[in-house]
Amino acid sequence: MDAFVLANFGYSINHNLQNSGISSKALEADPDFALGHLYRSFTSTSTEDFQEHLDKAVASAPNASEGERLMIEGMQASVDNNPVKAVEVYEQLVEKFPDDKRAREFLGGIYIGLDEDDKAIAQYQKAIEIDENFATAYNSLGYAYIQAENYYEAERAFLNYIDLIPGEANPHDSIADLYTRMGRHDDAIEHYMKSVELNPKFTMSQRKIGTNLVFMGNYEDGREAFRKAMAMEMTETAKVTDMNEIARSHLYEGNFEQAIAAYDESIKMAEDADLTAMVAGIHSQKCDVHLESGHLAKAEASLAECKKTVMASDLRQSFKDTFAKGATAQEALIAAKKGNFETALAKADEQLAMIQADNNPNEMEDHHDLLGLIHFEKGDHAKAIEHLNQGDQEDPYILYHLAVAESKAGDPAKADELFSKVADMNQNGLGYAFVRSKAINAKKMSVK
Repeated sequence: MDAFVLANFGYSINHNLQNSGISSKALEADPDFALGHLYRSFTSTSTEDFQEHLDKAVASAPNASEGERLMIEGMQASVDNNPVKAVEVYEQLVEKFPDDKRAREFLGGIYIGLDEDDKAIAQYQKAIEIDENFATAYNSLGYAYIQAENYYEAERAFLNYIDLIPGEANPHDSIADLYTRMGRHDDAIEHYMKSVELNPKFTMSQRKIGTNLVFMGNYEDGREAFRKAMAMEMTETAKVTDMNEIARSHLYEGNFEQAIAAYDESIKMAEDADLTAMVAGIHSQKCDVHLESGHLAKAEASLAECKKTVMASDLRQSFKDTFAKGATAQEALIAAKKGNFETALAKADEQLAMIQADNNPNEMEDHHDLLGLIHFEKGDHAKAIEHLNQGDQEDPYILYHLAVAESKAGDPAKADELFSKVADMNQNGLGYAFVRSKAINAKKMSVK
């Protein structure tokens, strides 16, 4: 579900799949149950499904309780890319209901989205103080500690989570996510297998087995694990996601041509299932792949398909705005790779204007990322370092380019430190697929 704004609400909500069945039964009994629609949106299987249930929650909110209205208002603010307002709403919710463990968990999820790890951890710990058997709070706490890179405390939280609900799949999936990040791939696979054993419908664990095999260099075994997940899936969205992972496995292996072929298959699957947001997103990913491989005309063509798909859709405006900011950044990078730096910087200014129209301070990191990459292409390594240091320090693609810039600017020790960090991040994503093997090779060279 990484395409959704739900990511800002923390892993506990994203992973708490049992809510789907509960909320669906509640909605059968009362189709206007506002909180039921809100919880149903958390476990949506597509952007369109999410949008539908959130809209129904908002429409039903006037008849809901004060607490339910605040929960819905906070969610709407986050979806509208206004996390500052979302924090205000959820802080108000906690103030009015200080002993409500779920209110604390919601607020913690917003803090996670703003990279305020300490504040998030404090809210999750408070939720546990309210109810020491509140299992999902331990899950949220574990992921917050992962984000803070405190793996010892993350493991303790997840082990408590497993102890509280040992027969559930999700706790094993969660601790396996930690072990993946730590590079303990065999341990991760063991727990993912346990997750699937406990719940064969928990196919995200099967998918992540594939990711770990890819990280171990077992590319074809990884692709076979993704194909197995695809055969197990209950939704078309999940099948497309599996196909995207197959595409990404080729990128980790350095085979861009086969990756593009797999992405084309994903687009066809998403189009057949009428998954508009996924179609647009995959075209955007293809643009990035073409950018990385230097096929700029193809990058422009993929970006044009992305923009056409978004503009013709009935996606909510905040989603369209997010696509627009990403497309503007891609246009800037295409111009930079062509050597048209004046155009690239003008596009960066357009991106900045769109960011300033929002109420999301984290997006300034995106702007510095873009400026850093433009100056990197220009060969101005001092400027690149200045901006990349203000960019997303959890993005392996950004950190890799910062490492190269530091090396070219004459600080090999700093570069080696960054190469090593990127090599060991084990943070699955498109950018990481581009740089992981290069970072690993650079780390090996520094050891010599």
